[in-house]
Amino acid sequence: MGSPSCLWSIVWLLILLLFTWHLSIFLGGLYGFISPLTTCLGLDRISDLLLQGANLGRTSALNIRHGTPL
Repeated sequence: MGSPSCLWSIVWLLILLLFTWHLSIFLGGLYGFISPLTTCLGLDRISDLLLQGANLGRTSALNIRHGTPL
C-alpha cells in the first residue's frame, strides 16, 4: 500500500466514523420497517434505495481496505 493509498484509507475512515456509520444504522432501521410493506404497497424503489443506504458502511470499509480515492 503506497502513501497516497494510505492517505485515502484515512480519509475513508474519517468518513466512516463521522458520517456513514450513523447514516447506515438509521437507514437500516428504516429498511427494516419498510421491507415488509414492499410487496403490499409497491415500495420496491424505496426499499432498494434504503438497502443501498444501509450498505454505506460496508462500501466505506471496502474503500478503506483498497485505498480508493474519492
